[in-house]
Amino acid sequence: MKKRIFLSGILSTLLFFSPHHLHNSEVPQEKKDQQAFQYQVTVILKLVQVYVTDNRGNPVTDLAKDDFILFDNGKLQTITDFEKHILALPSQKIEERVEKEAKEEKKETEPSPTPVPPSMMNRKFLLLLDLFQTDASGMTRSKTAALHFVDTQLQPTDEVGVMTYTLNQGLVLNEYLTADHQKVRKAIQKIKSVPGRIYDPFEKDEELTEAEKVLKKTRALQFARDMVEFAKSLRYIPGFKNVILFSGGISRKMLYDTEAEEDAYGIPKTNPALREAYDELSKELASSNTPVYAVNTIGTRQLLEKGEGFDELGDHSLKMLSDLSGGQYFADVATYKAIAEKIQNVTGNYYVLGYYIDEKWDGKYHNIKVEVKRKGCDVHAQKGYFNPRPFAELSEFEKKFHLMDLALSGRSYLQEPLSFSLITLPCAEESESNLVLLSELPVETIATELSGKTEMITLVFNEENAVIDSSQGEVDFSVFSQKKLYHYSILSLSPGKYKCCVVIRDLKTGKGAVASSSVEILESQESGLRLYPPLLLIPDKEAHYLRAQKDTKEEAAAAKISLNKIYPFLTNRQAPVTGELEQGIPNLLAILRCSIFDIQSPEVDLTANLVNKATGQIMQLDFSILSSKSQEGSDILLIEFPLPEMKPGEYTLEISAEELSTQSKSKVTHHFRVK
Repeated sequence: MKKRIFLSGILSTLLFFSPHHLHNSEVPQEKKDQQAFQYQVTVILKLVQVYVTDNRGNPVTDLAKDDFILFDNGKLQTITDFEKHILALPSQKIEERVEKEAKEEKKETEPSPTPVPPSMMNRKFLLLLDLFQTDASGMTRSKTAALHFVDTQLQPTDEVGVMTYTLNQGLVLNEYLTADHQKVRKAIQKIKSVPGRIYDPFEKDEELTEAEKVLKKTRALQFARDMVEFAKSLRYIPGFKNVILFSGGISRKMLYDTEAEEDAYGIPKTNPALREAYDELSKELASSNTPVYAVNTIGTRQLLEKGEGFDELGDHSLKMLSDLSGGQYFADVATYKAIAEKIQNVTGNYYVLGYYIDEKWDGKYHNIKVEVKRKGCDVHAQKGYFNPRPFAELSEFEKKFHLMDLALSGRSYLQEPLSFSLITLPCAEESESNLVLLSELPVETIATELSGKTEMITLVFNEENAVIDSSQGEVDFSVFSQKKLYHYSILSLSPGKYKCCVVIRDLKTGKGAVASSSVEILESQESGLRLYPPLLLIPDKEAHYLRAQKDTKEEAAAAKISLNKIYPFLTNRQAPVTGELEQGIPNLLAILRCSIFDIQSPEVDLTANLVNKATGQIMQLDFSILSSKSQEGSDILLIEFPLPEMKPGEYTLEISAEELSTQSKSKVTHHFRVK
């Protein structure tokens, strides 16, 4: 049905009923004498990754489950599950693959390719570009080498992450572990030039002041300590986590402090902190089953200084990490093609053995020993694993890694998270308060699965996976009598593409619930009209809203812009549609916002269609405009849609507008499922 309306100077005639907003300060205190949560012992399937080679170093690929013997802390285990992964070289030439991916990048309207379903245990690679200990040339070579590895060596099921280390930001997660290799390529390509002070790989200590020497060692120590925390956080990700580290390394002289002054007794005043940090890092990498394949980004340029400046070079520290973690060292990033093939040969063929154990939350380490009955075989299996620790005992870095795990992947290697729905609603042209995040919280489920106090965290990531907006508050869901709550945030974002996440996490157990949605904030336009995605509502259904209290004065001021100011026809007697719609609902309400730019006395036609995504059937919808209001350059309509009979499935509501004098057009959609 087509409706013709005038969108200037129309006043609302309906009464407005303000929704009831719940703030953290209004939530009753936690019930006293609540029993402490106890971790239950459960039986779980433990997976072990195993590489087997013959006495010449060639992979052995024809073993069966009965050929393996496995001990956990010296106790013989019954292997119940078995999987074999045999290397299959890519069928396409690199030129063909790169050309295909380049064409795919141009198809901006197409969704990302669907990742191949994972097996019991996939190969995992973390590409870590150390921008602190390399120069601009080394960084460029590192990106070339990383892209070559992605283009030529990865299998469809391989999970890959991209990370960088800088002085200013520390360890940055550019792309979380994913089987979407196109996203990995984009993450590598977006890595920018070396920030801050330019690193000189041939800089000698005698050329530095005492203050500069201390600063240089302090920064190197911070790098090692950050990497130790990173290695600890990898304990709970099963199997091998192959880190390909591109770095110039730390000089041998700095690592061993060979020129330290002597005390009155002639004993060197050595400061072992850096060496001890590297020793700890090597042990943590080994115990977390994280072999490091270190690639020297300075490479053959070292030959220019191999004489008296040998101790200034960083190859020793890189060799140390590789050897002690079970990986390999590669002396020159310029030989990246050969390096990629060697890493592929080492990691490409493996077995997965599964056995059942009683899971305990005590953080203890288990030694694993795997043997093969066939003679002449060398077995390279993960050395062990850590039992999970209670969430409260994790370090701040580990908790942050756990949060990123939930937010970016929608999963957790510690525990399977709950899921709930989240919608993103761009609502204004200006960057001030132009996006609403709205999620539906199943209170009963959350209160049952997450005991006691929880934290609710809202995160907004840009295309580089950097957090550009966040908020956090504590909520005890056990005190709410409502079965459902609707949590919302109002944000101000610049034009661009974003991923928005809401994470609810138990402060005692770490058990989580997560919702995520993507959104694009468009550039401002000077003329024409623009519709914003509608807020769909189910009439005559009670709803209660939750908004976390802001902390800073700036955030508190922004919090004054409430949901009912953006959607002025919203009441507690209307429930938002955030994902699913029950079958048989006779009609829907929609609050539709529209902005018109540089058009005098605009005359606009509105049409609405309902699309069945399974069949492609398009049904034109009749609708009625119940009320309208003008507000700060936007016109807001309350629309009622009588619904046809809909079978269970996926549907899209399309609302289109055309301004008749300028023929300016705009269309918005809302996707939902009928259950």
